Amino acid sequence: MPGAAPSAARLAELLVGHLGCDATQARTCASGLLGLLGAPAAGEVVREAGAREGAARVPVVAEAGVAGMGVPGLHAPVPERSGAGAVPGASGTGSPASAGTVRGAGSLTGGEELRALRPSRADVRAETVPHAADPDLGPGSPGRPGPGPLDGAVELTTAASPVELAQRLYERAEPSGATAALLAVLDMEGVLRMSGAAGPAARADGDWSQVPLCHILALARSAGTDQQVWLDDEAGGLALTWISARSDAPDAPRPAAEDRKSDTDTDTATATGTGTSTNTNALVCVVSIIRPGSAPPAPAARARLEALTDCAGQRLRGLAALGLPDDDVRAAWLGAALDAVPVPAALLFPVRGPLGRVVEFTVDRCNAHATGLLGRTPEQITGSRLLDVFPGMLPSGIFDACVTVLETGEPLDRDPFPYEEPRRGVLHPALLSVRARRVGGGLLVSWQFHDEQARLTARVDDAERLADLGWAEWNLATGEATWSRRMYDIFGLTPGSGPLSLGALSGYVVEDDLPAVVRAVQSLSRDHGPVWFEVRTRAAGRLRHVSVNAELVRDSLGNPVALRGVVQDVSRVRRVEAALDASRREAERRQLRMAEELQLALLPRAHTALPGLRAAIRYQPAENCARVGGDWFEATPLPDGRVLIAIGDVLGHGLQAAAGMAQLRNALLGIAYTGADAARVLECLNLVAFHGHDESLAATAAVGHFDPVKRTLSWARAGHPPPVLVRGGRATELVNADGTTLGASLDPGYVCKTLTLAPGDRLILYTDGLVERRADRAGDREDLLLATARRGAAGSPEEHLETLLSVLHTNPEDDTCVIVLHVGS
Repeated sequence: MPGAAPSAARLAELLVGHLGCDATQARTCASGLLGLLGAPAAGEVVREAGAREGAARVPVVAEAGVAGMGVPGLHAPVPERSGAGAVPGASGTGSPASAGTVRGAGSLTGGEELRALRPSRADVRAETVPHAADPDLGPGSPGRPGPGPLDGAVELTTAASPVELAQRLYERAEPSGATAALLAVLDMEGVLRMSGAAGPAARADGDWSQVPLCHILALARSAGTDQQVWLDDEAGGLALTWISARSDAPDAPRPAAEDRKSDTDTDTATATGTGTSTNTNALVCVVSIIRPGSAPPAPAARARLEALTDCAGQRLRGLAALGLPDDDVRAAWLGAALDAVPVPAALLFPVRGPLGRVVEFTVDRCNAHATGLLGRTPEQITGSRLLDVFPGMLPSGIFDACVTVLETGEPLDRDPFPYEEPRRGVLHPALLSVRARRVGGGLLVSWQFHDEQARLTARVDDAERLADLGWAEWNLATGEATWSRRMYDIFGLTPGSGPLSLGALSGYVVEDDLPAVVRAVQSLSRDHGPVWFEVRTRAAGRLRHVSVNAELVRDSLGNPVALRGVVQDVSRVRRVEAALDASRREAERRQLRMAEELQLALLPRAHTALPGLRAAIRYQPAENCARVGGDWFEATPLPDGRVLIAIGDVLGHGLQAAAGMAQLRNALLGIAYTGADAARVLECLNLVAFHGHDESLAATAAVGHFDPVKRTLSWARAGHPPPVLVRGGRATELVNADGTTLGASLDPGYVCKTLTLAPGDRLILYTDGLVERRADRAGDREDLLLATARRGAAGSPEEHLETLLSVLHTNPEDDTCVIVLHVGS
C-alpha cells in the first residue's frame, strides 16, 4: 500500500539487481535499511511513537541493565524536558533514532547506568520526528529544514569494506560538524578484527585512542541490542557511538524472531536482576562519529548524525556477517614472516577484563627461536598467557608498555636492560631487549636475551683493554671503515670522530718509521699472507709504539676487497724493556767496577826493576763492562834468587772469571815458593782448576823462571800464546807445543824448556786480547805483532810496550795484559 515500507526480500532484490551486491550482502543491507525505515527488523522492539498520521515508527532499545558497572565518559541518559515529554529546542522535530539513544552530561555509575539504558516511551516520543517537508522549498530556505536524516543512506549500504564505509560516512556527516568517522569490529576479548577511519581527526587507520574501546566493551557486554551513546572523547569533543553486540554476527544476521526472543530474554534477565545474557563468541560492531567541542549539536544535526551512524552500523554488521577474514594478522604469511625473524618473536592478542581493559595477552603463535629465560620451548609458549611464560614482564614495566603500544600504536624499542624473572622464590637475572609493533588488533613482539652475547662482548672488551689492542677493517670498494672501541684510544681519538681512512693513517706515523709501512704494503701486495710490523705513532702529543698484524681479504678472483688488522699498543712493553735494559746496564757497570776493583786488588804491583831484568807491564780492562775477563800476570823474585814470570787468562768474563783468576794466582805463588819448576807449577794449577770449583775452571797460562846469573829462561805453557823473542832485529815466537789448557785434563803433559838469553834481548808475554779481533783473519794479527815487536825494540821497555798497544789496537771487548822484559848486561 502507499507509504508502506518494502519487504526485506524486495529490497534485497533491488540491491542485487541495481547495486551489484551479492545475495548475502543484499539480505544484510535490507535488514539494516528496513530497521532505519521503521519496519520491524532483527533485534528491534517496534513501538508506536504517536497516534498522528505520518509519525515515524521508532525501534527502542531493550531494557538491558548494567547495574554495578561504571562506564567512563558516558553522559547522563535522561534528556532535559519541558512540558509533556518535549525536548527543548526541538520545536516538534527530533531524531528518528532506530536504536536506543542515550544523551546528557556527567558520568554514570550503578543504578544511573541502568536508567540510562532504559529510555521511557515519553523519551522516545520526544525524539520521534516526522520527515515530511514542503517540496517547493529548497534546502536552506526560510522555513525549510536542511538535508533529511536519511539523505545519502543508500550509499552507505553499498560500501564493500569498513574503510570505504568510514569514508562514505564521513563525507555525509561532515556537513553536520563531524571531523572523523571510526569503525571497528572486535570480539568480546577486545581483539580488533576489522577497522576503518576517515577524516582529519582520524590520526591513523584503526586509531581508537579518541574513543577508547575499553569504554565500548562494557556497554556491549551488558546489552543485547543495538544502542547509541554520546561519549566525551579525549580531545574534549563529543563522540556519537553506535554499538551492536549480536552474538551470531560472524555467520549472518539473526532472524527477527530470534532477535526478539533474545531481547525478551535480555529484558527478563534484567528485570529479574539476574544480569545480562551475552555470548562470549559475539562480535562487537562499533561506529563512532567525532565532533569538536563539548557543546551539544543542534537537533537537526544530531538527528542526522544519529541516523547516519545507525545506517552505517547496520552496514558494518552486515560486513561482519559476511564472514570476512580476520585482520591479516592471522594470515598464513605472518607465520612465515615470524619464522624468518632471526630472534625470538611472537604474535600476541589482548585479553580484556569486564571493563574492557587489557589484563593479559595470549601468545597466538611464535617462531622456532622463541625461548623463555628458564628454557621454555616454542611449543610450551604458543597458546600460553604472556605473564605465565614471562612473569617478569609485569614488574619490569614491559607489560604496561605493550598495552600502550596496543592502545596508541606507538612502537616499543627497548634496548638491553636488566630483567629479572621470578621462579620458586628466586629471581633469575638476565639482560633483555624487546621490540613491539601493533598489527591490527594484536602485537608483533620480538625479544632477545643478551646474557651470552653480553658476556662474549664483555670478554672481548676486557681482552682488548687488558692487551691494549684493537681491530679495524677497511672496505677497499666503498672506503667504509669499521673500528673497535680500543682503536680510538690507541690513536687518541673519540668514537664520535669516526674511524680514520687508510690515507690518513700515515699522518700519525713517526716519519722515521714510514719505510716500515711502505715495506708492509709492498709485502701485502706481493704475497697472500699476513704481515707484521712495528712503528711509532704520535697522537695527542703522546708517542706510542704500535704493533700491527694486517692481511688483505680477497675475492674468489684474487682481487683485494678489504684490509683488516689487529693493532696493539706495545708502548708499555717497550717502556718495560727500556727500564730493564737500563737496569741491566747499571748492573753491568756495578759488576765492572766490582770486577775491576777485585782484579786490581788481586793483581800484583808491577815491578819495573827485577834481578837481571827491566820490565814494563800493562793491564788494560775491556771497554764493555760485561766483558771484564780474568787476565792476570806475575813478575816477582823468588827466595832462591830466580825471578818468577807468569801470565794467564781465565776463560769467561765477569766476577766469576775474576774469582778464578784470583784462585789460580794465589795457588801459583804458593807452589812457586816450593822451588818447583815451570812444568810442575802448571801441573799443580791444572789440579786446582780441575777440582777447585763446582764447575771446572778453564784457563791458559805461561810460566817461566829467569836465572839472572846464567841468563837462562826455563818455561812451560798450558794453551797460552807463546812468548815472542826479539833479538838482533828479528822477532820470533818461542816454540813449546806441549801442554793443554788448565782444567781440561788430568794428564795435561806439560814440558819445561830452557832458553839462554843474551844482553839486550827482549821477551814479550801477552794475553789474547792483544792479537784477537773478530774482523781480522786468523794469522794476520800474529804477523802484525812480530812486525811491531821488531820496530819498537830500539826504545825502552815502556816505549816498546806503548808501540805495541798503539799499533795493535787492543780488543775493546776483552781485557789485555802485556809484559815486556829487557835482559840487562
